[in-house]
Amino acid sequence: MFELLDGQPIFIGFKMDSSLSRQLEALSGADSKYVSTESSDFLRVCRLGTDRYVGKLIHERLTTERVDDIRRNIASILARLCPETRLPRDLEILACRSEVGTDSSAAQRAVEEEEENEVW
Repeated sequence: MFELLDGQPIFIGFKMDSSLSRQLEALSGADSKYVSTESSDFLRVCRLGTDRYVGKLIHERLTTERVDDIRRNIASILARLCPETRLPRDLEILACRSEVGTDSSAAQRAVEEEEENEVW
């Protein structure tokens, strides 16, 4: 039986292509606050293996109704920042591990540290 985890973040977003990645990396001034690799205030860039994803990192429980609100928010921000970019209609929902130093257990932190030290 699977154990449900409380307090673990959920990511809602999509895999970026190289064009969108370059556009977001080139943001400057006031627009740069909308996309971050460290803050979840607006959009967050995360990775899955070597792929980079953009979307929202949600730290609290959410309902199915809220998922659609989050999808619209992601689309709205990206349409403002990159109006010429075609965005996917459907987004992916992915489970995330807590970052090192947050609610992770000591064993989980050890696994994360070991993964960070691996050479890709």
